[in-house]
Amino acid sequence: MINKAGKQLTWLFALKILSRLFDLTLNILVLRDLEPGIYGLTTNLDLLTNITLFYLKIVLKQTYSRLKDPNQEQTQSAVNLMYFGLFITICIAPITVLIMSYNQSISFAKTAFLYGISAVIDGASEPYAVQWVIQLKLNVVAKAEGLAVFMKTIVLYVLLGKYTREFFQIETIIGFGIAQVIYSIFIFAYIFSLSNQTKFKQINKEGIYVVAEMKSIGYQFTLMAFMKFLLQELEKIVMVIYNNPIISGEYTLISHIGSIIPRFIYVNIEQIAYNLFPKINQDEQTQLLQKYLKFLNLVGISIISAGIPCASAFLQIYGSQWTSDSCTLAMQFYCIYIWIMGINGITESYVNSTIATKDMWWYRYLLIAQTIIYSLSLIIMVQLGSSGIIISNILSMSVRIFVSFIIIHKSGIQIQWKSIMPKFMILYLLGFFLQYLIQGFKLLILTALYYGILGLINIRTVINVIKSN
Repeated sequence: MINKAGKQLTWLFALKILSRLFDLTLNILVLRDLEPGIYGLTTNLDLLTNITLFYLKIVLKQTYSRLKDPNQEQTQSAVNLMYFGLFITICIAPITVLIMSYNQSISFAKTAFLYGISAVIDGASEPYAVQWVIQLKLNVVAKAEGLAVFMKTIVLYVLLGKYTREFFQIETIIGFGIAQVIYSIFIFAYIFSLSNQTKFKQINKEGIYVVAEMKSIGYQFTLMAFMKFLLQELEKIVMVIYNNPIISGEYTLISHIGSIIPRFIYVNIEQIAYNLFPKINQDEQTQLLQKYLKFLNLVGISIISAGIPCASAFLQIYGSQWTSDSCTLAMQFYCIYIWIMGINGITESYVNSTIATKDMWWYRYLLIAQTIIYSLSLIIMVQLGSSGIIISNILSMSVRIFVSFIIIHKSGIQIQWKSIMPKFMILYLLGFFLQYLIQGFKLLILTALYYGILGLINIRTVINVIKSN
């Protein structure tokens, strides 16, 4: 099982890297001619998608992912659970579209409708993805997402590109909606074409559709997942209420750039870890968690020491409209946030996949307290612009990491702190001062070479993560 997971992780890394780099390249071409205010409206649309798919993809999917060795009944229960979640998604979609479209332009309302359709199509792939997730054949899902991102970016560039926009005569915001629908269609088509015929049916003659164990876990996870959802999406909710397209545009661009690492590295590690931690003993859990933490520290510290000096030079690639002091400062804070996200993701993956059902009640109360504190800090910090939102996220996630480490320690796992830091830390600190030697595009090249060499020095850390999976 561990070797199988390692192969899947390698597949996921390769496919995600290629798809996200391609996405990044074409988005540069699109965003160079796009005003921050228009791009900021995509924050509302992303929130629409996340709300619509929350119960299906966060609550119910995590419920069946906790199963240690699912039998045929449990597998069918997971499929039934996903069909139930799809029904909820279909009910939520029109409500969310109507609420998000209230007091907006007709163009935005049309785009919101397209995003609602996209969410339903995306959700329809989940019952067919169950067999791949349970069997840890995550390369199927990775290929589907990679292909979908590729096609979405191509469509976006064709519709909104500098040389083709006049031919199609499509409003900018509607172009994003069309591209999102194409994305979900390709995900569904790919997973559906490879999956067995998966039907909603009873698991036994007693008329039961979902086993009792899965129902119990689902009930326990609902409130926890809702609290985590608020912690993850609250900044978008505040930005929608605050209604400042410039701040939203800056934050959306920065998070889009910064989320490349979390999307093609962090998410995949967390997904495999979430499925793997419950299936191995405590000694293996300790070793695996320490290897993950060392790898994530390596990535995070590299991004901080390289990204903060290069933030302004990097944003110039997207055009002068994105190089304001506020946007540059937000990019620098986001470099710190990327590191914090990695540590939080893996520690919460361990906690959520191994925490006993009897302990979930007090963990829920901790999440509620964190959500209240985060809400208050975000309302205050949004006055500082996009940087304030990111600072608030850093503080909130730091508290979540602290709570997770308390639970990890309580479970009997002892982290060796020296063993989770990358080699030759002083070299990463020295890299921070490259900005005082050279500026502009040359700084990006020199920084890439310098940190490429440091990456080779620590290559064994990467290999150990892949092998340990």
